[in-house]
Amino acid sequence: MSLPSHETAGISNRKRYLVGVSGGRDSVALLHWLKFEIRCRDIIVCHLNHSLRGRDSGSDARFVRNLARTYDFKFESEKKDIRKISEQRKSSIEATARDERLGFFARVSRKWRCKRVILAHHADDHVETVLMNLFRGSGRLTGIRRESKIVSNGVSIELLRPLLSVWRSDIDSYVKENSIRYREDTSNRSNEFLRNRVRNTLIPSLRKIFQRDVTKAVSRASEVSMRESDMIDAILLSSEFSWISKKELSLVKLKKLNNALQARAILKWLRKANVSGVGFVEVELVRSLLTDKSTAKINLPGGKHVRRRNKILFIE
Repeated sequence: MSLPSHETAGISNRKRYLVGVSGGRDSVALLHWLKFEIRCRDIIVCHLNHSLRGRDSGSDARFVRNLARTYDFKFESEKKDIRKISEQRKSSIEATARDERLGFFARVSRKWRCKRVILAHHADDHVETVLMNLFRGSGRLTGIRRESKIVSNGVSIELLRPLLSVWRSDIDSYVKENSIRYREDTSNRSNEFLRNRVRNTLIPSLRKIFQRDVTKAVSRASEVSMRESDMIDAILLSSEFSWISKKELSLVKLKKLNNALQARAILKWLRKANVSGVGFVEVELVRSLLTDKSTAKINLPGGKHVRRRNKILFIE
């Protein structure tokens, strides 16, 4: 079993990359592929110890450090008590871990002057994310993108996922064929975390109900949805819609758009204003201000709200 070539994966062996490696099967397979198939030489292996698995967390860190040394790659690591931080922030462990990983990548990116971060997300991860976003109420079949840009601690980072079209079963085959050693994360079998419940319970139940593998159908539906989403975003980038970038949103101009463009314009406006946790429900609440004259204000996540006054919308 072979993973994608460098032509299809878009990874160059002439560039420097940061690579997120947990020590688990997927990230270790990714690192092996970069070393022996893509033949990358300038790699900084990045490992964040989440302190969630007791002594095993320390063993994971040592395993990844030794693997980087064996491959003659540079190594960067940090240790964070994710459970304690999540309690302090009153956020989920999953969200906290993600934020801390991005902050870690930002610090390593600044140190090594490298904005490209390669991650080991694959097709099954994408399907799980699509289902999680769908049932959380996002209103769209959005999942993980092959390439994305984020800003963490003032540092702009490119996240690259060259294995996103590869299924977990293919990675299993690659690992077996190449006799790759990795760390087994027993927490993957626990249903404490939402993603594990989707992976271990929801998807197997859907397979049983429909008597077929539903993951590829979900992936295809997401691909269609994301293409259409990209098309709408491209339309809204034209100069005709430059008014969406302003602090205030014109009700007159919004009312001239069809429902789909209205919703996307509002979503884009809210995100530009750094309103987090915005989904279908919040966008529709804002859209209601276009027609509901009895309401002039709606609440948003984070203690913010949108108010209507003199045919404009603004955020307070």
